[in-house]
Amino acid sequence: MALTRVLRMPRIVLGVAAITAALLASPLSATAAPQLQMPASPTAPTTSAQVQIVLARLAKSNEQLTEKYNLAQINVDKAQQAAAAAATQAQQAKIALTVARRALANSLAAQYKGSSFSRTAALLASDSGQNYIEKMQSLNFLAMHQKEVSSVAGQALVTSVKAEAKATSLVASAVAQRADVAKQRDALSGEIDKQRKLFDSLSAAERAAFLARQAPAPTKTQLLSIQTPATAAPAAASKGAAAAVAAAMSQRGKPYVWGAAGPDSYDCSGLTMWAWAQAGVSLPHQSAEQQALGTPVSQDQLQPGDLVFFGSPAYHVGMYIGNGMMVHAPTTGDVVKVSPLAYMSDYSGATRVG
Repeated sequence: MALTRVLRMPRIVLGVAAITAALLASPLSATAAPQLQMPASPTAPTTSAQVQIVLARLAKSNEQLTEKYNLAQINVDKAQQAAAAAATQAQQAKIALTVARRALANSLAAQYKGSSFSRTAALLASDSGQNYIEKMQSLNFLAMHQKEVSSVAGQALVTSVKAEAKATSLVASAVAQRADVAKQRDALSGEIDKQRKLFDSLSAAERAAFLARQAPAPTKTQLLSIQTPATAAPAAASKGAAAAVAAAMSQRGKPYVWGAAGPDSYDCSGLTMWAWAQAGVSLPHQSAEQQALGTPVSQDQLQPGDLVFFGSPAYHVGMYIGNGMMVHAPTTGDVVKVSPLAYMSDYSGATRVG
């Protein structure tokens, strides 16, 4: 029985080896966290108009940096998941090795104690030449089993060592990437602080005018086009899309915070990720990653719930709600709100998820 169990061990070893090979080939271990290109420090503005120009440039740069930071964090998470998988495979290989060694020890003990396993005993116990040949064949088969058990044990040991080494390497890589991301995050925080100080230097009227230009709210006519049944927006693509739109709209007024994904604050991809999660759909926390999912949709075929993207690679994402409008988390200093889809000039496509 022990030998029968041991013969199954090569399948386990092959499975572990296959996963180990995949981990060894994984690009995660070689993928460094993306470097965030910080905007050049502008000359100190001296007029309100100059402040607003600098603010506009920083607002776009910071949003791009935020999405690059989100991608770096996704890479770290993937590396840690791969490390956990490698550690699990190492543990399985250790278990396989222990079982193989135990079965081999049991087999050797049985041969040592049982006289019926010796060639002499086989000759004395045989009542015919044919019977002796059959017993000798059994002994040869048993010897082959023992050799295979030893081979499996060796394979399990090698696989275990490789899997553990890979796990250690992936963990070290993930830690290094996280440290790199932390440094970049600090640099990004410094740029955001500059933006906030510039923003606070404006008068209340100038701040309102700047935010209106950055992400304008809908006009009264546009707002009525959303709310009036006679000119109702097209139906959502699915019940899930309707739920996602309702979820996103319920967050209006909450502040934009880079790296945030609710429920108290959001960045652009954090809002769409959170809203679709309320409809049971999981999205990554990064605009370009979200754009790679689902089904591409042309602008003239947009339906509520579709994700709309800006920049290439995408650095901003919103959720279409109908009648040329989207709900989104615009930029630092602003809040989740509804804006015309056309206010941003670098529209780069849309995708339908769920």
